[in-house]
Amino acid sequence: MDWIDEQFIKIRNKVKNLPLLKAAMVYLVFFAGAAMVLTILTVRICDRHIFMWISGSLNMTDWEAGIWTFLGHWAGYFYMGVSMCLMLALFYHRRLKKPIQVIREGVEEFRNQNLSFVLEYDSRDELGELCRLLDSMRENLEEGYEEMWKTIENQKKLNAAFAHDLRTPLTVLKGYSEFLARYLPQGRVNMDKMVQVLELMSGQLERLTSFSRTMKTVRSLEDYPVERETRDLESLYQKIRGILESLSLGGEIQLSLTPASLAGRGRFDENLILEVLDNLLSNAIRYAKRSIEVELEAEQRGGKQYLYLYVKDDGNGFSQDGLSKALEPYYGDVQEEEHFGLGLHICKTLCQLHVGDFSVANQSQKPGAIVSASFEI
Repeated sequence: MDWIDEQFIKIRNKVKNLPLLKAAMVYLVFFAGAAMVLTILTVRICDRHIFMWISGSLNMTDWEAGIWTFLGHWAGYFYMGVSMCLMLALFYHRRLKKPIQVIREGVEEFRNQNLSFVLEYDSRDELGELCRLLDSMRENLEEGYEEMWKTIENQKKLNAAFAHDLRTPLTVLKGYSEFLARYLPQGRVNMDKMVQVLELMSGQLERLTSFSRTMKTVRSLEDYPVERETRDLESLYQKIRGILESLSLGGEIQLSLTPASLAGRGRFDENLILEVLDNLLSNAIRYAKRSIEVELEAEQRGGKQYLYLYVKDDGNGFSQDGLSKALEPYYGDVQEEEHFGLGLHICKTLCQLHVGDFSVANQSQKPGAIVSASFEI
């Protein structure tokens, strides 16, 4: 019996994986053969009864003889009709019902915009191939949706970075414009100071111009172009000092730059470093109470030179949960008391693009946070 069952299962699986037309032919041959066998048996039985009635060995009335004649004549049509109905019912139940149900459920999931389902129908016939094609289409759509949401997420980060790019240069320009409008008519601005202010304003306008060019080409924050040029470190130091002075004009929070002697030159992207500074200052100004301190230094480590940027504020600092999650995107959106997470996430990405590092911590000697950024120069 085990051998018979095994052979039966093999035959059933072979028929199951046949193309629909061949499977239909197999069903047709099987049921037509069964109908033919039954017809032959019925006709032989009917002919035997009629022969026995004619020879006188079997007593039947004319009505009974007519019934046997009728059965012998129409049995083949009856069996063939019944076998075709049974064949169609069985063929639908075994080969069409399940795949149609699977496809209908899949289409319903598509209509409900749900792509987490799986179209499963284990057969190599046309309907099985159709189910596999639909499932492949679902996977492609799911990957497309994931890519779309990833693109949207990247665009959010990029828009936030561009917003920070705009904010600080415009604030600097506004501060110096108000400074000139207030003190120039009074004759309290000498020529040297005027030239210094105009040079700083010109530098901020150049940053805005560079920013507009970058917006046209960059698709994600990771694609941000790093354009290193050999520059004087002292020049960068003076630009940062000018930015802090302009942000301090008329503000409630005082920004200061720790005196430093940055001799020599380095290869770095000045706009990228200033953008990191913009993000750190925007974050620090939001949470500082009275003062923000910025420190800039250059060090030689592991045979390479790095520029370190530190921003310290006198706010409440990071909570323990904030220290572990502050660099995650949008962390600060739901926790107003924490330092804003998106700007810090942008800073981390930009530092990594400049082969540097980024970290956050709380100050050990006094309240407040300290954020450090490094750049290979």
